[in-house]
Amino acid sequence: MRWVLGYACALCVLVLIISQSVIIPTFFMPFFRWHYTQENAHGQDIAQEIGISHDDLMYVTTELLAYMRGRRDTLHGITVEVNGRTERGSRTLGENFFSTTEIRHMYDVRILYDLLFMVRNVAFFALIALILGIILMGERPLFLLSRCCREILVGFLGIVAILAAVISINFERSWDIFHYIFFRGDAANYWRLTPFVDLMINMYPLHFFLYISIFVAGLIAVFSAIIIIAGTVYLRYDRAPGFGTP
Repeated sequence: MRWVLGYACALCVLVLIISQSVIIPTFFMPFFRWHYTQENAHGQDIAQEIGISHDDLMYVTTELLAYMRGRRDTLHGITVEVNGRTERGSRTLGENFFSTTEIRHMYDVRILYDLLFMVRNVAFFALIALILGIILMGERPLFLLSRCCREILVGFLGIVAILAAVISINFERSWDIFHYIFFRGDAANYWRLTPFVDLMINMYPLHFFLYISIFVAGLIAVFSAIIIIAGTVYLRYDRAPGFGTP
């Protein structure tokens, strides 16, 4: 029974690592500031390419991330000057910065992030409950966590390495497959955006998501390595009696 609880704890830790490794880059504003200053083939940064000021670009980004975190109810009502006007293409003066297609797609994206936050929170409280259960059983929670997390995380890092190698062969195709998996039904009609009609695709071209993916993979590797190393050190020097037999 103790090993069942131990591996259940390890799976909760794995979920926490994955969820936080996705959440941190998504809402890390310094990364966005860096990305927006990178020049394209024409020597322009993203604000120049779109035709808005850097301050307006950061304002739009802040509101977009607030919406994804549930701190803003809608993406309607966000207006900035594009190429000296508060309009875009054939749109009327004062219309939204985000197009109808973008708003609909980000609604689906927000659903995924709401689910991610919920799964993270459930995993956290489940981990606490499982650790309390291990303690009440008279077992050693640090010993079980160290053993089980090390085994689970080492195996998971192997899977991540294989997956990263496959994705690196053709990131664009992998990105499409990701959308085919997570955006089904009506949502599948809104994730393909048109440059300079849907400005979000100019704000976040494909290489932006490549950098995000590398960021996520790096965090997963770092968090996992810290836990694996800490667990290995603990097991090596653990000589504490009591709380059951290791």
